[in-house]
Amino acid sequence: MFFKGHYQNAYITHDMDKCMAAIDDRFGKIDWIVFEPDMILKTPHGDKESSVRAALGWQAGHQIELIQPVKGYLDHYKYAMREDKNDWRPVFHHVAVRRDDEAAMRAEIEELGFPLLFESSVPGLVFIYLDARETIGHAIEYIWATPEGWDMQGWPKDRPVY
Repeated sequence: MFFKGHYQNAYITHDMDKCMAAIDDRFGKIDWIVFEPDMILKTPHGDKESSVRAALGWQAGHQIELIQPVKGYLDHYKYAMREDKNDWRPVFHHVAVRRDDEAAMRAEIEELGFPLLFESSVPGLVFIYLDARETIGHAIEYIWATPEGWDMQGWPKDRPVY
C-alpha cells in the first residue's frame, strides 16, 4: 500500500534556478512549473507560516520537485539543507504518493503511524508530510487532489494513476 502511487522525488536546494538549469543541462530540457506559495502549515506545534519557491517537472512519467525554502517555518526542511548557502546542489528530501480518496488517504496515514511534519492545502489539493526518517531515511508526502488539482501539477494525460 505505502509506495503504491509513488510518482515524485523531491529535493531541497538553496538556488532553484541553478538547480533547474543543471538538471536541464544533464538530462534534457524540462518544462518546469514554478510557483512561490505563502502557506499556512498545520504542524504538531500549531499553525505556522512558511514560504518557499518550488518547481515541478516531469521526466519519463516521473515528477521531480525542487524546493527552495525562503522564510518562516522551515524546520521540516532543515535536515536536508546544506550548511553552505552558496552550495545549490539538491539534497533528497521526500517521495510523494498520489491518493484519489482523501478519507482513505487519511486512514492509511493513521495506520502507518509516522509522526506528522505538517499538513496544508490549496484549493483542490491536500498535502500531508510524514516523518519516516527512522524507518526509510526520508519524509513521505501524501497528496490528494481533484482532477483540476492534478492538472495544476501537470499530471501527464498518458500516465496511469497507479
